[in-house]
Amino acid sequence: MTVNYTADDFDGDSHVGPEAAMARLKEGNRIYVEALDHKRDLSPERIQDLFENGQQPFATVITCADSRVVPEHIFMAGLGELFVIRVAGNVVGPIEAASAIYACEHLHTRLLLVLGHTHCGAIKAALDGEAGPVAAVTNLIAEVVAGAADPYEASLLNVQAALDELRAQPALRQLEEAGALQLAGAIYHTHCGVVDFL
Repeated sequence: MTVNYTADDFDGDSHVGPEAAMARLKEGNRIYVEALDHKRDLSPERIQDLFENGQQPFATVITCADSRVVPEHIFMAGLGELFVIRVAGNVVGPIEAASAIYACEHLHTRLLLVLGHTHCGAIKAALDGEAGPVAAVTNLIAEVVAGAADPYEASLLNVQAALDELRAQPALRQLEEAGALQLAGAIYHTHCGVVDFL
């Protein structure tokens, strides 16, 4: 069954628009990089509220499973604020796409961000031609970064490939075309904490 969306389907006080979501991510990263104090609600009361009333994240982030890349910290977000999908190399296959569709259709997040990062082990493994047990990830990356001159360029190409795969999903494409969803890419710099929004 196909559902036709318009931007009006997602207007309401409980859902943040894509511009506001992007502004919150950018401001959170600024605070993170400057090591400013920022109060995030991690209280038992917040845990109980999320249990009783459900989640209403303001953005969905697909990123690498790398332990240095933690969106909740990078963007100074608290419990229930981000719907995060983590997988080595921030690749998008059927499971990641289905998770993103769930977040965008059912939780009504209006910003879907693919966050790559520098010094990514999965990117390096793909560039080095590693296979074996990691081939399910490296083969996907190697296809899209062939000919890349350096790892940063490969990271950019990999983020773009993930965005292309997400846009190939009819449900997400329809939401984007209706103005109810913004897809965006970014790169996290592991040496300094800055996020470049592409």
